[in-house]
Amino acid sequence: MTFKRFFQLFIFYLFSILIPLILINYLVINNFWLEVIIFSVLGYSILTLPLTILTINKQKKATK
Repeated sequence: MTFKRFFQLFIFYLFSILIPLILINYLVINNFWLEVIIFSVLGYSILTLPLTILTINKQKKATK
């Protein structure tokens, strides 16, 4: 794994944690299970969508 790829993965990992935390604090959600659901769904979406796009782009470059 190259440093560039590692750095991209690390940034997406941080975003997948920070964005749900900021949203939960902004919306002032006090229900534990609602926090868990929001954190899980948003974190998973934020983590997987960009990584899927990066992987598809990497495969396209490899086939050229």
